[in-house]
Amino acid sequence: MHTAYINSIGKFLPNDPIANDEMEDFLGKIGDRPSKVRSRILKSNGIQQRYYALDRQQNTTHRTSEMAALAVRDALALADRDAKEIDLLAAATTWADQLVPSFASMVHGELSECLPLETASTHGVCCAGISALKYATNQVALGQKRNAIAVAAEMPSRLFKHSRFEAAENVRAGKSLPFDTEFLRWMLSDGAGAMLIQDRPNPNGISLKVEWIELISHANAYPVCMYAGFDDESAKRSWMEYSDYVEAAKSGALDLRQNIRLLDDVLKLGVEGWLRLIDQGRVDPSTIDWLLCHYSSHFFRSQIVELLEMADCTIPEHKWFTNLYTRGNTGCAAIYLMLEELFNSGKLQVGQKIFCFIPESGRFTTAYMLLSVVESCTPLVNSPNSSNSSMEVNSQAIAQNELSQSNSQDKAISQDPYADRYYISNSILERETVSTYLIRQLAQVWLEFERRIHSVPIVRRLERGEFTLPDYKALLINLRPQVVEGARWMARAASNMTDFQMRSTFIGHAQVEHRDFLMLEQNYQSVGGDLSNILQAEKNIGSEALSAFIFNQASQSDPIDLIGSMFVIEGLGNKLAGQWADRIQQSLALNESQVSFLAYHGKNDASHVDKLNALVRAEWMTAAIAKRIVKTAKVTARLYLLQLEEIG
Repeated sequence: MHTAYINSIGKFLPNDPIANDEMEDFLGKIGDRPSKVRSRILKSNGIQQRYYALDRQQNTTHRTSEMAALAVRDALALADRDAKEIDLLAAATTWADQLVPSFASMVHGELSECLPLETASTHGVCCAGISALKYATNQVALGQKRNAIAVAAEMPSRLFKHSRFEAAENVRAGKSLPFDTEFLRWMLSDGAGAMLIQDRPNPNGISLKVEWIELISHANAYPVCMYAGFDDESAKRSWMEYSDYVEAAKSGALDLRQNIRLLDDVLKLGVEGWLRLIDQGRVDPSTIDWLLCHYSSHFFRSQIVELLEMADCTIPEHKWFTNLYTRGNTGCAAIYLMLEELFNSGKLQVGQKIFCFIPESGRFTTAYMLLSVVESCTPLVNSPNSSNSSMEVNSQAIAQNELSQSNSQDKAISQDPYADRYYISNSILERETVSTYLIRQLAQVWLEFERRIHSVPIVRRLERGEFTLPDYKALLINLRPQVVEGARWMARAASNMTDFQMRSTFIGHAQVEHRDFLMLEQNYQSVGGDLSNILQAEKNIGSEALSAFIFNQASQSDPIDLIGSMFVIEGLGNKLAGQWADRIQQSLALNESQVSFLAYHGKNDASHVDKLNALVRAEWMTAAIAKRIVKTAKVTARLYLLQLEEIG
């Protein structure tokens, strides 16, 4: 295996930058009316300027493939390389200029100075660019190619011209665009970036050694979030299934749309994967010098920070680098344009680590990349008189150069930091406190639990607007046993505590919640349920398993591990119950008093979570206790899911 290096990064940004108050001069006013939501969306995303490959008459000034080719030429010029040396072109975009042939073929066609070469196209949304980079990097690392180009280009501005929407029936009727369509009109912009990947560092200056690239899709568990080509996010009717293209356009099937209600889940999945990489020893937050995070709006930056703070693995914000505010959101080209500006800024120093995080909202894909800044290396001597021994000497020099750039992070990758899933190794504890480890583990348990809960049938129906009154009754019936028994197992756990402070904590928690089941029963009766039915209902399989497990734990001596159970159960109340209450109320046209149980926990469980966080950070916390808490949290989360899965 060879090592792949990013040796040059080029860009192309079309025309002059466009300020916020000029956007409608280029995109046009739909129905000759100014947008009612533009200023609100722009205030939220924080973007101050962007670039369009359009003029003020909405004429195209540069095609997507042309912008990609210009970025490639820029990367080659910066490296002083001949295009004829390129042996692989991997190209990415969300929406190419044409349906067929491939985008990479069209970019290659623009680059007439290149020789025949291998091409690869990656299609998607924000992660398409990193997919192209991974393909190019892997080919170089395998020794199949020596001089590869990865390029990403986007031109969404053509999709947002006012003429695209004025044939739609709702616009012709004088109505505004649906928010999920207009939202993206003020979010996305044009641009292209390209990287030169080679099997040795630059002869002069710095290079970026590609440590690893990771991509993961969660499309199996989530609906589409950003889409075009079908009538709605259910993806039931493709634009190709309409009787003609005009009908598809009028219906909005060709519009690029965003289900903004799902964006929070995109970020949570991304952070969950980040925590998993930390556990695997593939990234250590304390060693990161630069964080490049592709968030589409400034609004989401604070949410990412909050999630990382919850996991106690925050990277200080002075280490964050973004150019969202000056170059706009360029989709799959964004990470290229961020790296281009940083790479050519003079700010990078040999030995620094760059962590890239790219969440994609298309259908819940996330990409991660770790890069190391390395110094130049003496190039290979290629002459007719070069001997095999001289080639070996040069290869050894490169290898030695790579070795000198390695640090503790490289060592961590080669070591297994865990003997098993729950064992905390000495190498982990050398880098962080037990509490830090425990907080991160519990955050990961919660994020995985929240991700999996979206796949539970009754929750899926609620989120898709298919929730019925019988569903609500069934939910209340199946939650009641856990609510009734909550105070009981807390009291039993308190009686088995030898530490009086912990005993008081559990008793106090039980006292606060021991009558919550009455509120649940009142909600059940208020929607037409017979009280005798909920009182006599049998526990489902999941409820039986959850109850048996927690009562068994509570019966042990000093059952401090039940902090893990409380973390999951109170977390659900704090983070999900309020959302469920709102959706149930809207779906079933209920009043607030009929969803008061869920709403109450959504508003009041935050204080319980704060108390749990204080316990997790207590000075008496040991590795053995942390291990027990994490395992109990994981078992509780799985059995709670089973309890919900068994409903109906």
